Amino acid sequence: MLRLLIRLIGLLLLAGGFIALIVDGTRSIAAGRVMVMSLNKGASAVFPGLYQSLQSSVENVSAFLWDPVLTTLMLAPVSVAFGGVGALLILLSHRRSAPLYYARR
Repeated sequence: MLRLLIRLIGLLLLAGGFIALIVDGTRSIAAGRVMVMSLNKGASAVFPGLYQSLQSSVENVSAFLWDPVLTTLMLAPVSVAFGGVGALLILLSHRRSAPLYYARR
C-alpha cells in the first residue's frame, strides 16, 4: 500500500514537472528569450505567507543555513526539481528483484 502511495506521489510530481516545463517553454517563446521559473519565485508566488514564515523560521534556527545552502537549492528550476523528485520516488517504489540462487552459464 505504501509503495502505491509513493508511486502515485511520484507520478503526480513528474506530471507537475512536465507541466512546469511546458509553461516555461511557452513563456520563453512568448518573451523571445529563455525564461525559467525557479523554486524561489514559484514558492513566493504560490504561497507568499508560507514562504516568508519558512524563511524567518529557518533564519531563527540558523542564520547561516538560509543564505548559502537553501538559497542555492531554491535557484533550481521547478520543472527539474519536481521531475527529479518524482523520478526518484518512482524508482524507489519499484519492487526489488528476487535473488538468484543459481548462476546462469
